[in-house]
Amino acid sequence: MSKNTIGAVAAIAVVFSFAGALSGQEKLRYEPPQVIAAVEPVYPLNVVNPGTVVLEVSLDPAGEIEEVKVVQAAPGFTQEAQRVIQMWKFKPARLNGEPVRSVIPVAFSFSQPLIWRPGKPQ
Repeated sequence: MSKNTIGAVAAIAVVFSFAGALSGQEKLRYEPPQVIAAVEPVYPLNVVNPGTVVLEVSLDPAGEIEEVKVVQAAPGFTQEAQRVIQMWKFKPARLNGEPVRSVIPVAFSFSQPLIWRPGKPQ
C-alpha cells in the first residue's frame, strides 16, 4: 500500500472516528477541503530531468495551513513545491456543516518547459 493510500485511509479513519460521538440516527456528512487560490510552481532552470513532489498538507478548521510534510521528494523540485504551497488558500473541510481539521495530499509534477525559438523550421 502506498504512503498516499495509507494517508487517505488514516484520514478517513479519523473522520469516521467521530461517528461514536454522534447518535445512531445521524449520518455523517463530510465535505473535503477545497483549493480556492493556487500558485503555480516555477521550473528550476538548473534541473534537467522531470520529477514529482508529493506533499501532505495539514489544514486547521479555518482552512489555514498548519503543517506541510514531504511524502515524495524530487531533487531540485521539493523546495519550490514547499514554497508555493504556502501561498495556496483553502476552504476548510466540514463535518456535518462544521469546519474541521483535515490532511490532504498535494502533488506537483514538474516537466521541462518547451522553449520556442523563432526562426525557420529545419
